[in-house]
Amino acid sequence: MPNGVSIFLPNLALILSLLAILGLGYCVWQIVSLNKLRKTFFSGNSAANLEDVICSLQNELKEIRENQAALENTLARLVHDFGFAVQKVGVVRFNPFNDGGGNFSFVLAILDRQNNGLVLTSMHGRQQNRIYTKKIDNGKSETQLTEEELQAVREADSKYQLSKAN
Repeated sequence: MPNGVSIFLPNLALILSLLAILGLGYCVWQIVSLNKLRKTFFSGNSAANLEDVICSLQNELKEIRENQAALENTLARLVHDFGFAVQKVGVVRFNPFNDGGGNFSFVLAILDRQNNGLVLTSMHGRQQNRIYTKKIDNGKSETQLTEEELQAVREADSKYQLSKAN
């Protein structure tokens, strides 16, 4: 054998041995990682149950999606129905008579989101108390509103707009 070949063979054997040791270390590291993953994922279940675990997770996901769809439908219905609930309230106190007394008279505006509802007016005098109601549709009344009634409707709407902004 020539001299160059005899020097090359031991070096080749050393290089191949180092590569084999590195490959063995990598394989051991992979086995340890897979064992950690197996212990975490199965947590007591055997590997034979992997298909069962995946099927149960798939069924749970399907149930969650169905529940989410039902909740979204319920929420949409509530948002629609809530539009008809009383959302705007305004109160104005005033004195309609010049014969003394305080601001015992009042106007109460009670409206929903579309400005439908009523205006309740209570006029308090020394001898009597009168109560009137006027129907409000889309912010307007069939009968003429007094200045105090208009003010109560504006107050109800402005409070609502402020609460929406916050």
